[in-house]
Amino acid sequence: MVRKTSEMVEAGILAAVAVLFAILGAYLPVLGALFNLLWPVPVAVCGMRNGLRWSVMSLIVACAVIGSLLGPLQSLSIMAMFGLMGLVLGECLHRGYRPVKTLLFSSVATLISIILSIGFGMLVLGTDPVNLMFEGMEQAMQESTVYYREAGMSEEQIAAAVKDNQNLLQTIRLILPGSLVVCSPILAFANYMAARKILGKMGVAFEPLPPFTHWRVPEYFIWPYGLSVMVVSFWRDAPQLVYDLAMNLQMVVSVVFFFQGLAVVYWWINKNQKPQWWGTIAVILAFAVQVFSIIIVLLGAFESVFDYRKLKERSL
Repeated sequence: MVRKTSEMVEAGILAAVAVLFAILGAYLPVLGALFNLLWPVPVAVCGMRNGLRWSVMSLIVACAVIGSLLGPLQSLSIMAMFGLMGLVLGECLHRGYRPVKTLLFSSVATLISIILSIGFGMLVLGTDPVNLMFEGMEQAMQESTVYYREAGMSEEQIAAAVKDNQNLLQTIRLILPGSLVVCSPILAFANYMAARKILGKMGVAFEPLPPFTHWRVPEYFIWPYGLSVMVVSFWRDAPQLVYDLAMNLQMVVSVVFFFQGLAVVYWWINKNQKPQWWGTIAVILAFAVQVFSIIIVLLGAFESVFDYRKLKERSL
């Protein structure tokens, strides 16, 4: 009886924290986005501490209170976007899954949640969040011509800049599905690390994550990467659907190899006892200079084939 009362009190407190996160997310202009992204953490903490049943109850209570304070649409939107992620993350932690398995399941749950959130907007709200986003971007690009003229650009330069912006917008629209796939593990990782930090303060011990220099993706990732590069670069008459799929596949696998390439850079720095700020410079260049980012991606791809760090032997 005492244990059940303790679980109920803890679930109630964590539900209140989730409500607070939702309120701060709704009313704070800048930090609100951070609170929204970390909204699943209280639900996940409840799930890890007390099990799936109590995390579900905490989620229901939190969404009911949010609905009474911010409106039912806001409550349903939060539940669709973040509810499943919090439940799955909490259950994985409760069962003691290894970090990679936990992140894999949480990433899949996050991707499903994003799709549910888009579907909720289309079916319930009668709006298409994706089209609204692109309409806002198109409007911003149209308004940018005013600033171009104020900056003294000629009409030819403005026309070229507008065309480049339109091409960029078209590319963003094309790789949107792949972008959602890439964003899912990033969101899952942020919530996983936040939950680990909080639970660690409560005395919960976790299996440590592998060092960044030991991060490695399976070697078979090179096949979808090579195939997608071949289609995008050399198959000029490819059907539109095949080209779109290849573009999204290339983008997703490139991000994976990008992080593996950075891991190789830091491994080399540590192995040769070079200054750590070399790694910081490499990260800045990788995000700021396109040619350097391509080199990092290729380095990660070659690592999958040649195994510079000999991690494949270590895993056998």
